[in-house]
Amino acid sequence: MRRPLIIIAVCLVLAGAAFFLLARHIERKLVDTPYIAGVKHELRAVAAVQEAYRVEHPSYATDIAQLPAKRDSIFGVRLRVVAASIDGFLAEGRHDIWTGRCVIAVGSFVGDSLKAAEPRCYSDVR
Repeated sequence: MRRPLIIIAVCLVLAGAAFFLLARHIERKLVDTPYIAGVKHELRAVAAVQEAYRVEHPSYATDIAQLPAKRDSIFGVRLRVVAASIDGFLAEGRHDIWTGRCVIAVGSFVGDSLKAAEPRCYSDVR
């Protein structure tokens, strides 16, 4: 008589834990999506501005401050150039509310996991 009750109790606890984890995952995806989209948008804009900068200079810009500022930047998005050279650049974007980060690469900084001028995002586990 005890064994079936223990099995039922364990199943209910496991089902509750699974439901909680699924709910957290869905909540995180729904809440973070607009912030991720904003960071990706800004990184694509950086890539475009970097290409224009490269036409006029011998190398890509090594600092975001070297690039012309956009008037319609998305509030809360922070950008930085991680690395830059004559052959390419790697930039990172974060949002003040979202705990993850996105990166974009061009030229020599493109690799197996980074496609040219396409942002790739990584969510930090809370």
